[in-house]
Amino acid sequence: MVRRETALQTAHGRLRQLIGSEFRSGDKLPNERELADRLEVSRATVREALGQLAGEGVVTRTWGIGTFVHDGVERVPVSIGDVTALRDRITASGHRPTLQDAAVSRAKCPADCARVLGLEPGSPVWRVDRLFAVDGVAAAWIRDHLPLRFAGRDLDPSGLVSIDLDMFEFLASATGMPVRRAEIELAAVLADEESTARLGVALGHPLVTATQIGYGVDDAALFHGHITVRTDVLTLRISRGGGPQPAA
Repeated sequence: MVRRETALQTAHGRLRQLIGSEFRSGDKLPNERELADRLEVSRATVREALGQLAGEGVVTRTWGIGTFVHDGVERVPVSIGDVTALRDRITASGHRPTLQDAAVSRAKCPADCARVLGLEPGSPVWRVDRLFAVDGVAAAWIRDHLPLRFAGRDLDPSGLVSIDLDMFEFLASATGMPVRRAEIELAAVLADEESTARLGVALGHPLVTATQIGYGVDDAALFHGHITVRTDVLTLRISRGGGPQPAA
């Protein structure tokens, strides 16, 4: 037991030294096998040492993606368990949300969006691109698609280029139908060229994407969106209660 603890302590210290001398904030560390070979210890010892460093906030570990040097940026917790504007979730956490970039245009409806909105693929729809920042740091890129018309009403989402108008608020006003619920499906991804350009991260940086569908009364789909989040800036939190969540 004494030998095992000594080996673990030694690996822990050498890993801290290695990280401090050869890696920068946000860098991905070699895998456990490579680290074990380099430190001349077992993979189990490396795994335990990395677990300790994660607990100390030196590194962050994401299953299936890897271990990264912690960048020291405070992560802002936002809840995705209810129908609330991202802007308001960030504000409620005591931070300042801004729009670094926003654009509204007509586009061809992607196939996954068409299925949700009940349209033919390639049909014209509105596309809304918004890049949210937290305290000046790019944090979430959201691309939403919504129909040109809904329930006989023409939709004009041009006001969404302002931080003062949120998608939920816009739809409630434009359609007379508030978003009653939102379905969100999460996935872990690595940054591609487009998300690199949008969020200012390196290729391969770990991100979380969410596909979000907003529904009104009678489960009518109002919009379909994709959210790409820097989890080194935002922490997504799902809260589940004993009953249905109230609509905003």
